[in-house]
Amino acid sequence: MSKHSKIGNVDYDPNNDMVLDKKPDGDVDVKYKGSQMGFDNYVDEIEERATRHSQGKSITKNTIGSFAGFGKGTLKKPYKQ
Repeated sequence: MSKHSKIGNVDYDPNNDMVLDKKPDGDVDVKYKGSQMGFDNYVDEIEERATRHSQGKSITKNTIGSFAGFGKGTLKKPYKQ
């Protein structure tokens, strides 16, 4: 049995967060981190991961965090009036 998220030599679910359960009638149940996920959402997620991979970005992480910026802050310090 092949892994559902491996396309070519790239595994688009390296953390095994998504589980596909094939039913006898041909339907598929998908769970993402233990929660139910629609099959269309699964396909969209794999597609987004493939796009990020082709752009040289992380497959599983979409954001890099936040940055507050440079310069003088505008908040008044309690010790300065």
